[in-house]
Formats: sequence, structure tokens, C-alpha cells
Amino acid sequence: MRALLAIYLLIGVLLATVGHLFTGACPDRNTDIAEHVIFVLTWPVGLYHEVYEGRRTAEAWVHDQACEGGGPLGKKKPPESR
Repeated sequence: MRALLAIYLLIGVLLATVGHLFTGACPDRNTDIAEHVIFVLTWPVGLYHEVYEGRRTAEAWVHDQACEGGGPLGKKKPPESR
């Protein structure tokens, strides 16, 4: 069980690292540690929603995590005015 958890976390860290190092230029690096922790813990949900069901590539998905503040799943919508 520990080995499965370690592999799960390792994959999340590797995906975040790939986003930072290998996906191209990044004018505004995401330095928020909380967003990275959330990404590492929830990467299967993002992968399924953004890449498998969505119309994005895996490279764009990890690039958004590293450079755009988490991509569409991580962006907060402004409250609707009434």
C-alpha cells in the first residue's frame, strides 16, 4: 500500500516538474506551493477532465499548472453580480 501511495505522489511530482522544466517559455512562473500540493494530490482528476475528456494536450495541461496558475480547474470564477 505504501508503494502505491509513493508511486502516486511521485507521478504527481514528476508531472509538476515536467511542466516547469520542459514545456517551453514561461513568463509568469506559478510559485504558489499550495497550488502545487493540490496538483500533486489531484492529478488524476485533472488528467481525466482536461486531457481525456477535454480537448487539451497533456503538455498544455502541465504547462498551465506551471505557468498559468493551475489551468481552468484551478482558476476561480468571479462572483456573478445581481
